[in-house]
Amino acid sequence: MSAVSAKNAASPVERYKNAFDARWQGDDELTALRRAALEQFLSAGFPTQRDEAWKYTNLRRLESRTFTPADTSALDAHQSEWLTTAGTRIVLVNGHCLPALCSQKAQQPGATVLTFKQWIEHEPAAVAAYLKEHDQLGGNTLEQLNLAFFEDGVVVNLADNAVLDEPVYVVHQSTSSASQRMSHPRIFVRAGRNSRATIIEHYLGANDAEYFTNAVTRFEIAAGGSVKHFRVQQEAPRAFHIGHIQAKLARDARYSIHDIAFGASLGRSGITALLEGSGSHAALFGLFAPMGNQHLDAHTRLDHIAPHTTSEEDYRGIAGGKGRGVFNGKVIVRPDAQQIDARQSSRNLLLSPTAEIDTKPELEIYANDVKCSHGATTGQLDATALFYLRSRGLSESDARAVLIRAFAESILSTIDLAPLHAALEKQIDERFKLANEAKA
Repeated sequence: MSAVSAKNAASPVERYKNAFDARWQGDDELTALRRAALEQFLSAGFPTQRDEAWKYTNLRRLESRTFTPADTSALDAHQSEWLTTAGTRIVLVNGHCLPALCSQKAQQPGATVLTFKQWIEHEPAAVAAYLKEHDQLGGNTLEQLNLAFFEDGVVVNLADNAVLDEPVYVVHQSTSSASQRMSHPRIFVRAGRNSRATIIEHYLGANDAEYFTNAVTRFEIAAGGSVKHFRVQQEAPRAFHIGHIQAKLARDARYSIHDIAFGASLGRSGITALLEGSGSHAALFGLFAPMGNQHLDAHTRLDHIAPHTTSEEDYRGIAGGKGRGVFNGKVIVRPDAQQIDARQSSRNLLLSPTAEIDTKPELEIYANDVKCSHGATTGQLDATALFYLRSRGLSESDARAVLIRAFAESILSTIDLAPLHAALEKQIDERFKLANEAKA
């Protein structure tokens, strides 16, 4: 059998083994961890719809493709799409940091920002120890795929009482040369006691590229620490994007995330917040807008482990064309987590008869002194409101755009970064103006 036919005969997961063997050699501790993670992925394979967490999301299109690790590459002209925000900017092109595009600001006292590649080069043993602690085998199979193949990313370490006045802005840019390539970036943020930070993740890609981004982001927030996290997914129309986010909160810690998804052919974000310390609080805000044939999935898990913890969650979905959205939000209250307060809301808007959003809020409660609430609604644009706006002289497309913006604004209005707020409002206006024009 020829080499070409042998490659084509290989099963989808075996192709990843071939890519691994071509990429990683040696028997050092980090490579051994990578190999163990790969073996777990090979054993489990891609999640299927038989798995409850993937009931509404079919990965067969992703599984059928052969992606190989992306190499560092020159950047296409995409800088105009980046946010004009101050602070530290780290640019990952096809999963690899390009120092020439990163900001050159001096690091603030008490804060260390470096790339994973730098950390691996200078302290490989420390990286291996971190991975052993945070990525034990037995977790999500796609997270193990990330562990097997990740090469670069960002590490943010904040000392006790450190305050970052400006955000750390991480740009994940995929280029035309990334077509049929995969990248597995990783972000790790350790926030010390009473520290403060804002982290922005921004995923973008060249319109003509088909690629796979499989990202892992971890937060450790010590007592009294606070992290604001903004995650904007605007991948290319043919891209696949899977994101895994986990935040661990100690006593009186605060974590908030704005999870915005507009891009990718198939995109999914999985967010887990572990409220391990009394008095901790997590806030999850999300907006996803599948159009055309897009499939966008948001899975969240708020795990109240300690007593006197609080959480709030508000997700909104807007689907048009044949777009399909998924929201699955689970709140778990452990037996010792008395006197907690958890509130969850899922509201969805369908713009066409062929659009679909599946929503599944869940409560799993093992304590008896708690306040928990959840609710979900799915509907169309209000005909009365649409008629009223048209009676005031607006065209049908303009009236629809006003109502869609108002629906999305409940999430966008909670974003306190002016450049990001303005950029997302512009995206919403352009996205649904084009949709209304196509409908007309």
